[in-house]
Amino acid sequence: MGALGVGSEVENAYPGEYALAIASTILTLLVLLLSEILPKTVGTLYWRRLTVSAGLILHWMTIVLAPIIWPIEKTRRLLPSVKEEAMTRDEISVIADIAEETDVIDEREESVIQNLLMLKEMTVGAIMTPRTVMTYVESHDTIGSVMDRIPVMVHGRMPVFDEDAVVGMVLRSDILRNAAADNFDPAMTTIMRPISSVHSDGSIDAALRIMLENRVQILTVEEEFGTIIGLVTMEDVIETLLGVEIVDEADIEGIEEGAVREDMRELAMMRREEE
Repeated sequence: MGALGVGSEVENAYPGEYALAIASTILTLLVLLLSEILPKTVGTLYWRRLTVSAGLILHWMTIVLAPIIWPIEKTRRLLPSVKEEAMTRDEISVIADIAEETDVIDEREESVIQNLLMLKEMTVGAIMTPRTVMTYVESHDTIGSVMDRIPVMVHGRMPVFDEDAVVGMVLRSDILRNAAADNFDPAMTTIMRPISSVHSDGSIDAALRIMLENRVQILTVEEEFGTIIGLVTMEDVIETLLGVEIVDEADIEGIEEGAVREDMRELAMMRREEE
């Protein structure tokens, strides 16, 4: 209505198509400046100062306009409701990226947010330790034979194999506790604990949920036919989330000896070959 009024007044005051075109251009620029660019710029720069005053203004506007808002709201409720996402994952990703660029959060925090959003998309197979480089024990192994074969136990949990099947896992602490008591004869089956599994095509998010629900830190990974092809640990999930390798003292010793690896799983392979 305002544009029509301005156009009519310009036509009456300055007949001709050029005057109307110039007036339309000026009006468009003013609308963009006063109703879009300027308010958003002021809101972005001074949002903290304007929060209280804007809240009070909106509060009284809501009261004054209540007779108009009430019938509109009632009419809207009669229409079929459409559920809309308040915010999508892509929008969260973009917000994190913008926050990092504007120094609201640092690069590492932005990386954690992006990695967190990817946990549902990345598969367990992408981060698992392959079976060929796993450190494991056999079900018939005794405490003594394991101590002889693995004198330095880097891993706190090891799967127990019975031929090609994983039947459980053993804790390093249980093995060392028995060895300290000179109890070298018991087999792994006497001290092993149950172990859960996850499909290689399953998401990292699903694997993490299984670990938290069952209060475990290690899962075997199986393919579609049920064959065990590797294992995934809580450490693998945390490394994926943080975007960095977690290196312990034993790994540092290996690196100092020349075992410089981009992927620490290659260091595990080196240890396996040395055994």
